[in-house]
Amino acid sequence: MEDKKLMRQIKQGNSHALDILIRKYYNDIYSYCFRRTTNATVAADLTQEVFLKLSKYIHNYVHKGKFRNYLFIIARNICNDYYTKRGTVVEDIDLLDIPDHDSNFNRLERSEIILKALDSLPDIQKDVIILRFYQDMKVKEISEITGASIATTKSRLKQGLDKLKKNLSKGDVF
Repeated sequence: MEDKKLMRQIKQGNSHALDILIRKYYNDIYSYCFRRTTNATVAADLTQEVFLKLSKYIHNYVHKGKFRNYLFIIARNICNDYYTKRGTVVEDIDLLDIPDHDSNFNRLERSEIILKALDSLPDIQKDVIILRFYQDMKVKEISEITGASIATTKSRLKQGLDKLKKNLSKGDVF
């Protein structure tokens, strides 16, 4: 169902429409929060906070652009608040619950290396890379979410990718 229609139904008091909207975007928001924090528990908590904030202020929402971008603005702000309140300590990924299959382990190991390399970037570059490559957003959408110009967003993307490439080639992420 189209977001605009869902929003109209929610504002008319249809709580089922809110459930549909949450289910539609839950995985994307969780994925973003996880990549920002590299901690599944914290990411789940932050994702819940995003949707609690959405449900609290949904009647104030004014349709401008894509609703998905609006949600990512909330998620970005909540992740930034998390780091402001708790510092920038990022916990390691718990590998104990992962099945011991070679291919899965190698894939997980590569994923962990990439997450650590991402975590080494400044937040402004990390956000742009996560939104571009993990959420498949266009530069224009990312600039709306981050509040930066398109030129600045492109610059942050290039700088972030250059740093990632350098860190991954040198092995500086550990």
